[in-house]
Amino acid sequence: MHEPSTIVAEKISYEALTDLMEVWEAQPWTKEYHRELTELWNICEKRDEQNLLKNLLKKFFLLDAAKEKSATEGVSSVISEWGLNPESTWIVAVANKEEIDGSTAGLQKLKNKLVPMEKWHSRCISNIPAASEKIRNGDFIVLFDDFIGTGGKMLAKTNWLKRLLAPSGVTETVFYYTAFSAMTFGIKNLSQQTSSKIYSHFNLRKAISDEYPPAEASYLIDVMKRIESKLGETYKKKKISDYSLGYGSSEALYCAQNDNCPNNVFPILWWRNLKNGKEFNTLLKRAG
Repeated sequence: MHEPSTIVAEKISYEALTDLMEVWEAQPWTKEYHRELTELWNICEKRDEQNLLKNLLKKFFLLDAAKEKSATEGVSSVISEWGLNPESTWIVAVANKEEIDGSTAGLQKLKNKLVPMEKWHSRCISNIPAASEKIRNGDFIVLFDDFIGTGGKMLAKTNWLKRLLAPSGVTETVFYYTAFSAMTFGIKNLSQQTSSKIYSHFNLRKAISDEYPPAEASYLIDVMKRIESKLGETYKKKKISDYSLGYGSSEALYCAQNDNCPNNVFPILWWRNLKNGKEFNTLLKRAG
């Protein structure tokens, strides 16, 4: 017997199919996310919105295993170039106590690249509070995070560590900053406020403002905000207005493979609900 006839599935336009094929070719990892890409394209109401998403996704930077290996080697090399040694240096992940985040996971991989590994192993500290119990006057401190966005987090963690050290009379230390990846404007902000040496293996520009002529960039920013207007006003007690274009207007196109998406990324790629109250299956995932 024949199956009863049903209404045909919604038709796919040639333009939309071509868009997705271009994205899949440029970003093979997205081939696993048919539903997510479909929903992303379907919330667009105008062709310029789809074109913008296509062009941005084609430039997305995914930190895969090969790039991560390159980054760990780069950070290890620069620590040596700075003349730092395990006798007087601590490498500290910027995590809170007992928190497992990108800095903790990244440091776990980094410490196996440091030379000599046996001596550096005990000088890698997984969180700020633990580091405050070990650092003494005259020590060098390398704060590490997997990704630097605006630079504000690094500044906040620096100030927090200094406050924890103060009651013990530890005030004479030198800070350095390292990351696998960073936004160029975030490194600039951090540099201007600390005058410290900073190293990021991969440096990323704002995806719209730094990549297009001013007039075109202004137009495309408006297009992105038009797309963002489809998102729910709040998500996990956060306001979309605080994350428009990514936290701090970062315009980031970055994520480590199989990892938590930074909030600096355009929220259209990770904000999980729509203004109409429906859940939105996003291309990237973010916890917290």
